[in-house]
Amino acid sequence: MSTAHVVVAGSGIAGSLIAHALAGAGVQVTVFEKGPAFPYPHARQFREEIEQLYDNPRYQLSDDLRQVPTSGTYNKSVDGERGMVVGGSATHWGGVTPRMIPSDFQTDALYGYGADWPLSYEDVEPYYGKAERLLGISGTTEDNPYAPPRSEAYPLPHFELSHGDQLLAERLKEAGIIVHSTPQARTRQAYDDRPQCANFGTCHVCPIGVRYSPNHHLQKAVRSGRCTVHAETSVRRVLVDRSGRATGVLVQGNEEGTPREVAADAVVVAAGAIASARLLLLSTSPAHPEGLGNHSGQVGANLTFHHIRGGGLRFKEKLFTGRVGPSTARSFQFLNPETRGHHGGINIGLDDTADVRWLTQRFNLWNVRDADQMVDRMRPMPHQRSIMFHSESIPSEGKRVELSEHTDRFGDPFPHVHYESNQFDYATFEYAQQLFGRIRSAVNPENAWLTSDPENFDSGAHHMGTCRMAARPSEGVVDAQGKVFNAEDVYVAGASTFVGGSGAVHPTLTLAALSLRTADVLKERLT
Repeated sequence: MSTAHVVVAGSGIAGSLIAHALAGAGVQVTVFEKGPAFPYPHARQFREEIEQLYDNPRYQLSDDLRQVPTSGTYNKSVDGERGMVVGGSATHWGGVTPRMIPSDFQTDALYGYGADWPLSYEDVEPYYGKAERLLGISGTTEDNPYAPPRSEAYPLPHFELSHGDQLLAERLKEAGIIVHSTPQARTRQAYDDRPQCANFGTCHVCPIGVRYSPNHHLQKAVRSGRCTVHAETSVRRVLVDRSGRATGVLVQGNEEGTPREVAADAVVVAAGAIASARLLLLSTSPAHPEGLGNHSGQVGANLTFHHIRGGGLRFKEKLFTGRVGPSTARSFQFLNPETRGHHGGINIGLDDTADVRWLTQRFNLWNVRDADQMVDRMRPMPHQRSIMFHSESIPSEGKRVELSEHTDRFGDPFPHVHYESNQFDYATFEYAQQLFGRIRSAVNPENAWLTSDPENFDSGAHHMGTCRMAARPSEGVVDAQGKVFNAEDVYVAGASTFVGGSGAVHPTLTLAALSLRTADVLKERLT
């Protein structure tokens, strides 16, 4: 049993997995979350958000605690993409969990863009397997020739392609495009106190815990007696002594008048790419006058979003869209195309899903007179499929997080996000347009549409970079284990440590794997 005490700032997947791992090793852990508590399993949220279409204000932070002023070309709400509750953004997510492919770690050496990671796919691979076991990933590589190598099988069987998926897959195969099933954090069978999927079809708000939520492991950590979670409490500074060694954090309850210091043997910053950069910039000291870990000016730099563009396909025949809840068809064929380097990779999603939000928006079901009108408006639904082009992006000077001139209720500057697309992004957009044309010709829809505006994209809440890992302090903020350069006992976990982005694949499994790697370093250090 260790007498060490670790403070974790942030309760999302990264913070929750680290808290669970350390508590299991006998370390005392205190987790601070700026947002409110969020019940788990999410049955209450299901009733409110799905059955009643009610956005409960009890789970929201006031504007004087969570603003993110923005500038540049990105036209979505960056602040609205952050899930600021206990459990973080992964209390509402799609659950898609692919691994990065080996070449994603070496884009500079192989293709001449971005920067190479200070670790390889082989370094991360054992932790990918560990993360897949903890999150309960359902998947297979048998139908996916583009899956990266692995040392162990998925813990759960995959979700099969739907009827509509199979029809599209046959047509695409004739055109040389391979469609396969999707690895995802959803239990195909009962697993680790989570039931088998019952196909509610509302996976972003799963009422029974099938789709993984960080609260699953956070609750386990709390039940161990070695983890305490403080909701609605803001971490305002990481405290270090004159040598740069962490001594604790300065925290303040959101409704309290004065801050207090909490001592710790180590501090883990796991607040997301935007809030983690902000916290390090605010944590100035004689040892770190420009902000913690910011000796080379890298904190807040290297911000990257995925550029996700959605379109649609409508067919004369019925594909029976929406009868399957989880994610289904996907193609990783273009993650690493022959022309990579001239542009980025593309992750194509053809999910056979239709949740309430999609239905109400697509078929305008908000203002209907009666049930007959609702049914009439939904008649096109079985004939339509969505298509998503999930595009790789890279850092540039026009993508960064800095401190704003506007302040929160405590007088601390908010984070300011500046995000401008670069030429690499525009070239990848043109590549997505080419792929869409190829798919449209192959599947022969009655109608098809995809945005022609390169700035019309969504990040998918995939905020990466800002506390980049590197081999040397001059190139980044943390080392390959997540330890802050020129500081002792301060670590950063999550997608903020990515060297830019995660290729074209979803970042969650990678950030989970890296968090478990950091947890092992902390366990060895503290026990």
